[in-house]
Amino acid sequence: MPVFLISCGLTSERRSQPSPSIVQKNVSYTARPYADSPLRKRILVLPFIDEKVSRSSAVTNSAREAVIRQLSKTQSFVIVRNSDLPQDPGKFLNENREYDLEKIAPIASSLGISAIIEGKVLEVKAKRIGDQVGLFREVKAKVETKVRLRIMAARNGRIILEDVRSGSVEASTTRVAEYSFSDRYLEEDPKLIRLSIHQAFNGTISNVVRAIDKISWQGLVALVSGERVFINAGRLSGIQIGDILKVTEEGEEVFDPDTGTFLGKAPGRMKGTVEVVSYFGKDGAICLVHSGSGFKENDQVELY
Repeated sequence: MPVFLISCGLTSERRSQPSPSIVQKNVSYTARPYADSPLRKRILVLPFIDEKVSRSSAVTNSAREAVIRQLSKTQSFVIVRNSDLPQDPGKFLNENREYDLEKIAPIASSLGISAIIEGKVLEVKAKRIGDQVGLFREVKAKVETKVRLRIMAARNGRIILEDVRSGSVEASTTRVAEYSFSDRYLEEDPKLIRLSIHQAFNGTISNVVRAIDKISWQGLVALVSGERVFINAGRLSGIQIGDILKVTEEGEEVFDPDTGTFLGKAPGRMKGTVEVVSYFGKDGAICLVHSGSGFKENDQVELY
Protein backbone atom coordinates (compact mmCIF):
# COMPACT_ATOMS: atom_id res chain seq x y z
CA MET A 1 0.00 0.00 0.00
CA PRO A 2 1.58 3.29 -1.01
CA VAL A 3 2.20 6.07 1.46
CA PHE A 4 0.38 9.29 0.63
CA LEU A 5 3.05 12.00 0.68
CA ILE A 6 2.13 15.50 -0.37
CA SER A 7 3.57 18.96 -0.68
CA CYS A 8 1.99 22.00 0.96
CA GLY A 9 3.50 24.59 -1.33
CA LEU A 10 0.26 26.38 -2.16
CA THR A 11 -0.34 27.32 1.45
CA SER A 12 3.00 29.03 1.86
CA GLU A 13 3.19 30.87 -1.46
CA ARG A 14 0.84 33.83 -1.83
CA ARG A 15 -0.38 34.70 -5.32
CA SER A 16 -3.17 36.89 -6.61
CA GLN A 17 -3.74 34.86 -9.77
CA PRO A 18 -3.85 31.08 -10.28
CA SER A 19 -0.91 29.40 -11.94
CA PRO A 20 -1.39 28.69 -15.68
CA SER A 21 -0.69 25.03 -14.90
CA ILE A 22 -3.88 24.73 -12.83
CA VAL A 23 -6.61 23.35 -15.06
CA GLN A 24 -10.16 22.68 -13.93
CA LYS A 25 -11.16 19.16 -14.89
CA ASN A 26 -14.28 17.23 -14.00
CA VAL A 27 -13.62 13.88 -12.34
CA SER A 28 -16.06 11.05 -12.97
CA TYR A 29 -15.24 9.03 -9.85
CA THR A 30 -15.67 9.72 -6.16
CA ALA A 31 -12.95 9.95 -3.56
CA ARG A 32 -14.96 8.30 -0.78
CA PRO A 33 -16.97 5.10 -1.19
CA TYR A 34 -19.80 6.53 0.92
CA ALA A 35 -20.96 10.07 1.57
CA ASP A 36 -20.39 9.69 5.31
CA SER A 37 -16.91 8.16 5.01
CA PRO A 38 -14.34 10.03 7.14
CA LEU A 39 -11.85 12.34 5.49
CA ARG A 40 -8.15 11.52 5.70
CA LYS A 41 -6.37 13.82 8.10
CA ARG A 42 -2.92 15.22 7.43
CA ILE A 43 -0.27 14.03 9.85
CA LEU A 44 3.39 14.87 10.28
CA VAL A 45 5.74 12.04 11.32
CA LEU A 46 8.88 13.77 12.56
CA PRO A 47 12.31 12.18 12.07
CA PHE A 48 12.66 9.59 14.83
CA ILE A 49 15.16 10.30 17.59
CA ASP A 50 17.38 7.90 19.50
CA GLU A 51 18.10 7.78 23.22
CA LYS A 52 21.60 6.57 22.33
CA VAL A 53 23.36 9.35 20.42
CA SER A 54 26.20 7.15 19.15
CA ARG A 55 23.92 4.66 17.42
CA SER A 56 23.66 4.75 13.63
CA SER A 57 20.87 6.84 12.11
CA ALA A 58 19.89 3.72 10.16
CA VAL A 59 18.12 2.54 13.34
CA THR A 60 15.82 5.55 13.63
CA ASN A 61 15.26 5.66 9.88
CA SER A 62 14.16 2.02 9.90
CA ALA A 63 11.93 2.61 12.94
CA ARG A 64 10.20 5.57 11.28
CA GLU A 65 9.73 3.71 8.00
CA ALA A 66 8.16 0.78 9.86
CA VAL A 67 5.64 3.04 11.59
CA ILE A 68 4.80 4.95 8.40
CA ARG A 69 4.29 1.66 6.58
CA GLN A 70 1.74 0.55 9.17
CA LEU A 71 0.01 3.94 9.22
CA SER A 72 -0.32 3.93 5.44
CA LYS A 73 -2.05 0.54 5.51
CA THR A 74 -4.94 2.06 7.48
CA GLN A 75 -5.70 4.43 4.55
CA SER A 76 -6.75 6.96 7.20
CA PHE A 77 -4.05 9.59 6.72
CA VAL A 78 -2.19 11.79 4.28
CA ILE A 79 1.40 11.97 5.48
CA VAL A 80 3.05 15.35 4.95
CA ARG A 81 6.75 15.48 4.09
CA ASN A 82 9.04 16.91 6.75
CA SER A 83 10.61 19.02 4.02
CA ASP A 84 7.34 20.97 3.77
CA LEU A 85 7.98 22.52 7.19
CA PRO A 86 9.45 26.02 6.79
CA GLN A 87 12.07 25.14 9.44
CA ASP A 88 14.26 22.10 10.01
CA PRO A 89 12.60 19.88 12.68
CA GLY A 90 16.04 19.34 14.22
CA LYS A 91 15.98 22.95 15.44
CA PHE A 92 13.21 22.00 17.87
CA LEU A 93 15.14 19.26 19.69
CA ASN A 94 15.75 20.09 23.36
CA GLU A 95 18.47 18.95 25.77
CA ASN A 96 16.51 15.75 26.52
CA ARG A 97 16.61 14.82 22.83
CA GLU A 98 12.88 15.33 22.47
CA TYR A 99 11.01 17.67 20.18
CA ASP A 100 9.42 20.82 21.56
CA LEU A 101 6.06 19.88 20.08
CA GLU A 102 4.37 22.99 21.48
CA LYS A 103 6.54 25.14 19.21
CA ILE A 104 6.00 22.90 16.20
CA ALA A 105 2.20 22.79 16.65
CA PRO A 106 1.37 26.34 15.41
CA ILE A 107 3.59 25.83 12.35
CA ALA A 108 2.00 22.47 11.56
CA SER A 109 -1.50 23.84 12.07
CA SER A 110 -0.83 26.61 9.54
CA LEU A 111 -0.12 23.87 6.97
CA GLY A 112 -3.41 22.12 7.63
CA ILE A 113 -1.77 19.33 9.63
CA SER A 114 -4.03 17.70 12.23
CA ALA A 115 -1.50 15.76 14.30
CA ILE A 116 2.25 15.54 14.91
CA ILE A 117 3.86 12.19 15.68
CA GLU A 118 7.17 11.93 17.51
CA GLY A 119 8.92 8.57 17.73
CA LYS A 120 11.86 7.82 20.00
CA VAL A 121 13.98 4.68 20.11
CA LEU A 122 14.52 4.06 23.81
CA GLU A 123 16.41 0.79 23.69
CA VAL A 124 17.78 -1.80 21.25
CA LYS A 125 19.31 -5.09 22.36
CA ALA A 126 20.60 -7.79 20.03
CA LYS A 127 22.14 -11.15 20.68
CA ARG A 128 23.57 -13.58 18.16
CA ILE A 129 22.07 -17.05 18.58
CA GLY A 130 23.57 -18.83 15.57
CA ASP A 131 25.52 -18.49 12.33
CA GLN A 132 26.78 -20.32 9.25
CA VAL A 133 30.43 -20.80 8.39
CA GLY A 134 31.65 -18.93 5.30
CA LEU A 135 32.51 -15.48 4.01
CA PHE A 136 28.85 -14.52 3.54
CA ARG A 137 27.38 -15.57 6.86
CA GLU A 138 23.72 -15.87 7.70
CA VAL A 139 23.53 -14.80 11.29
CA LYS A 140 20.49 -15.58 13.39
CA ALA A 141 19.85 -13.05 16.11
CA LYS A 142 17.30 -12.06 18.71
CA VAL A 143 16.52 -8.35 18.75
CA GLU A 144 14.51 -6.54 21.40
CA THR A 145 13.44 -2.91 20.98
CA LYS A 146 11.57 -0.38 23.06
CA VAL A 147 10.09 2.67 21.33
CA ARG A 148 7.88 5.53 22.46
CA LEU A 149 5.29 7.41 20.41
CA ARG A 150 3.90 10.82 21.33
CA ILE A 151 1.10 12.41 19.35
CA MET A 152 0.09 16.05 19.65
CA ALA A 153 -3.00 17.67 18.15
CA ALA A 154 -1.61 20.55 16.10
CA ARG A 155 -4.65 22.79 16.54
CA ASN A 156 -4.60 22.99 20.34
CA GLY A 157 -1.12 21.74 21.24
CA ARG A 158 -2.38 18.90 23.44
CA ILE A 159 -0.83 15.45 23.76
CA ILE A 160 -3.53 13.00 22.69
CA LEU A 161 -1.49 9.79 22.96
CA GLU A 162 1.74 8.69 24.62
CA ASP A 163 2.56 5.02 24.28
CA VAL A 164 5.65 2.93 25.02
CA ARG A 165 5.89 -0.44 23.28
CA SER A 166 8.37 -3.28 23.23
CA GLY A 167 9.00 -5.85 20.53
CA SER A 168 11.14 -8.95 20.23
CA VAL A 169 11.96 -10.99 17.11
CA GLU A 170 14.26 -13.78 16.08
CA ALA A 171 15.40 -13.48 12.48
CA SER A 172 18.33 -14.07 10.17
CA THR A 173 20.45 -11.52 8.35
CA THR A 174 23.43 -11.93 6.04
CA ARG A 175 26.74 -10.52 7.25
CA VAL A 176 30.19 -10.34 5.68
CA ALA A 177 33.57 -10.93 7.39
CA GLU A 178 34.53 -11.55 11.00
CA TYR A 179 33.55 -8.18 12.49
CA SER A 180 29.94 -8.75 11.53
CA PHE A 181 29.44 -11.10 14.49
CA SER A 182 29.52 -8.21 16.94
CA ASP A 183 26.18 -7.62 18.72
CA ARG A 184 26.74 -3.91 18.14
CA TYR A 185 26.40 -4.36 14.40
CA LEU A 186 23.35 -6.55 14.83
CA GLU A 187 21.75 -3.78 16.91
CA GLU A 188 22.04 -1.49 13.90
CA ASP A 189 20.88 -3.92 11.21
CA PRO A 190 17.98 -2.18 9.37
CA LYS A 191 16.22 -5.45 8.55
CA LEU A 192 16.24 -6.71 12.14
CA ILE A 193 15.24 -3.33 13.53
CA ARG A 194 12.36 -3.04 11.06
CA LEU A 195 11.00 -6.45 12.04
CA SER A 196 11.32 -5.71 15.74
CA ILE A 197 9.70 -2.28 15.46
CA HIS A 198 6.85 -3.77 13.44
CA GLN A 199 6.30 -6.26 16.26
CA ALA A 200 6.42 -3.51 18.89
CA PHE A 201 3.78 -1.39 17.19
CA ASN A 202 1.63 -4.17 15.80
CA GLY A 203 -0.99 -3.52 18.47
CA THR A 204 -0.74 0.23 18.89
CA ILE A 205 -1.61 1.55 15.42
CA SER A 206 -5.31 1.11 16.18
CA ASN A 207 -4.79 3.37 19.23
CA VAL A 208 -3.13 5.96 17.00
CA VAL A 209 -6.08 5.88 14.59
CA ARG A 210 -8.61 6.24 17.41
CA ALA A 211 -6.69 9.13 19.00
CA ILE A 212 -6.40 11.13 15.78
CA ASP A 213 -9.98 10.26 14.81
CA LYS A 214 -11.14 12.44 17.73
CA ILE A 215 -9.69 15.49 15.97
CA SER A 216 -12.18 17.12 13.60
CA TRP A 217 -11.03 17.36 9.97
CA GLN A 218 -9.96 20.76 8.65
CA GLY A 219 -8.46 22.06 5.44
CA LEU A 220 -7.24 25.46 4.31
CA VAL A 221 -8.01 27.86 1.48
CA ALA A 222 -4.87 28.02 -0.66
CA LEU A 223 -5.98 30.52 -3.31
CA VAL A 224 -9.04 32.58 -4.26
CA SER A 225 -9.65 33.59 -7.88
CA GLY A 226 -13.03 35.17 -8.53
CA GLU A 227 -15.73 32.63 -7.79
CA ARG A 228 -13.21 29.79 -7.61
CA VAL A 229 -11.72 28.77 -4.29
CA PHE A 230 -8.72 26.41 -4.29
CA ILE A 231 -8.27 24.34 -1.13
CA ASN A 232 -5.31 22.27 0.04
CA ALA A 233 -7.21 18.98 0.20
CA GLY A 234 -8.50 16.85 -2.64
CA ARG A 235 -8.97 13.25 -3.69
CA LEU A 236 -6.17 11.84 -1.49
CA SER A 237 -7.73 13.52 1.54
CA GLY A 238 -11.10 12.00 0.67
CA ILE A 239 -12.80 15.16 -0.60
CA GLN A 240 -15.69 14.22 -2.88
CA ILE A 241 -17.13 16.09 -5.83
CA GLY A 242 -20.31 17.77 -4.64
CA ASP A 243 -19.18 18.16 -1.03
CA ILE A 244 -20.31 21.39 0.62
CA LEU A 245 -17.62 22.92 2.81
CA LYS A 246 -18.02 25.57 5.50
CA VAL A 247 -15.46 28.38 5.36
CA THR A 248 -14.39 30.25 8.48
CA GLU A 249 -11.77 32.91 8.96
CA GLU A 250 -8.44 31.92 10.47
CA GLY A 251 -8.73 31.85 14.25
CA GLU A 252 -6.27 33.67 16.47
CA GLU A 253 -3.55 31.72 18.28
CA VAL A 254 -4.09 31.68 22.04
CA PHE A 255 -1.23 31.28 24.54
CA ASP A 256 -1.25 30.86 28.30
CA PRO A 257 -0.34 34.30 29.73
CA ASP A 258 1.65 32.75 32.60
CA THR A 259 3.58 29.95 30.91
CA GLY A 260 3.45 31.02 27.28
CA THR A 261 2.15 27.54 26.36
CA PHE A 262 0.26 27.34 23.09
CA LEU A 263 -3.39 26.60 23.93
CA GLY A 264 -4.79 26.40 20.42
CA LYS A 265 -6.62 28.55 17.93
CA ALA A 266 -9.85 30.31 18.78
CA PRO A 267 -12.75 29.52 16.40
CA GLY A 268 -13.00 31.99 13.55
CA ARG A 269 -16.11 33.71 12.14
CA MET A 270 -18.05 31.74 9.53
CA LYS A 271 -17.87 33.41 6.10
CA GLY A 272 -20.00 31.08 4.00
CA THR A 273 -19.89 27.81 2.06
CA VAL A 274 -18.30 26.45 -1.11
CA GLU A 275 -19.06 23.43 -3.30
CA VAL A 276 -16.34 21.07 -4.56
CA VAL A 277 -16.44 20.81 -8.37
CA SER A 278 -13.06 19.35 -9.35
CA TYR A 279 -9.58 18.27 -8.29
CA PHE A 280 -6.14 19.64 -9.13
CA GLY A 281 -2.54 18.76 -8.35
CA LYS A 282 -1.52 15.95 -6.00
CA ASP A 283 -4.16 16.67 -3.38
CA GLY A 284 -6.12 19.84 -4.05
CA ALA A 285 -9.72 20.67 -4.87
CA ILE A 286 -11.42 23.47 -6.79
CA CYS A 287 -14.61 24.86 -5.27
CA LEU A 288 -17.23 27.35 -6.38
CA VAL A 289 -18.75 29.86 -3.98
CA HIS A 290 -22.03 28.48 -2.68
CA SER A 291 -22.89 31.24 -0.21
CA GLY A 292 -21.18 34.13 1.53
CA SER A 293 -18.16 36.17 0.45
CA GLY A 294 -14.83 37.57 1.57
CA PHE A 295 -12.91 34.29 1.33
CA LYS A 296 -9.12 34.52 1.43
CA GLU A 297 -5.98 32.42 1.78
CA ASN A 298 -5.58 30.49 5.05
CA ASP A 299 -9.29 30.55 5.81
CA GLN A 300 -10.29 27.21 7.31
CA VAL A 301 -12.66 24.75 5.61
CA GLU A 302 -14.55 21.79 7.03
CA LEU A 303 -17.47 19.62 5.96
CA TYR A 304 -20.74 21.50 6.32
